[in-house]
Amino acid sequence: MLAIELSSDTEEMFRSVSQATGRSLSELVQEAMDRFLEDWEDLKDAQEAVKVLEEYRRDPARALMTDDVLNLCGLARDDIA
Repeated sequence: MLAIELSSDTEEMFRSVSQATGRSLSELVQEAMDRFLEDWEDLKDAQEAVKVLEEYRRDPARALMTDDVLNLCGLARDDIA
């Protein structure tokens, strides 16, 4: 269990949404945290994609073809269709 302290403005906004929607404060805070973490993961994924693209642009000859990657993973094209 994690206890957090919210600013009075944030707490009031959560209480207002709770009353307007009939949802519990706990449910609303959990949903907000889940969305934050999903956004954080998306940001990290995007940063990694930019890094990989930059690496490719520096040396495209090092890139692997799709079939090579699948082969390294023990897969075939039919496995991903």
